[in-house]
Amino acid sequence: MTSRRSFVRTAAFGAAALGTAAATGVALTGAAGASEPMTSSSGGSSAAATEPSLSVVDSTLLVFLHGVSLAAQQALQAASDATYLASAAMERLREFGRHHRDQAARLGKLLPTDMAAKNAANPTLLSQMNAKFAGCGTQNELLNAVAGYEESLSATFIEALGQADHFTVSEAIAGCAPIIGQQAASAGADAGQSQSTWLPAFAPTSGALTQSAYPIR
Repeated sequence: MTSRRSFVRTAAFGAAALGTAAATGVALTGAAGASEPMTSSSGGSSAAATEPSLSVVDSTLLVFLHGVSLAAQQALQAASDATYLASAAMERLREFGRHHRDQAARLGKLLPTDMAAKNAANPTLLSQMNAKFAGCGTQNELLNAVAGYEESLSATFIEALGQADHFTVSEAIAGCAPIIGQQAASAGADAGQSQSTWLPAFAPTSGALTQSAYPIR
């Protein structure tokens, strides 16, 4: 499991800073975005020109994660247009969406070109997120809803780490998971959640999305 507190300490928002004031969502989001490496352990791009030979497990897993990332991107982009949002919160949601877009691109590069091109946003997740966000009437309500979905997506990617066969697939997933967890923390902090809620010692794995509940097609 990933240590969310470790990440925050590394980003210079450790116990001393938190003793006087909670780390802001802006700071957490900035640290998360900066932490996303796009290179492999060998020094080259994770999305190498030569596609790995994928097992059925890996290709199915990648298509699923690619689809939920696209769904999150689209839902957050739509949610950012809510008229009650302050400009900072609006930009935050758009930034979250861009991160999910970049993660989808990273995962998609490991898929055969024709498969990635045909894949789309997970319809079940997109419908649920759109409905949930549209039903919110205040900024805090929306940020709490966003935090909940980011937490579920974080758990989904952490669970996926143990399901992948090929190390290249695991590496790509591992590059995405911490950023999603920090987005959950950022949204939770901005929504006024208690620190123990948005900054658990370890990122929770409960609430992960499953392929049976969120089918690819």
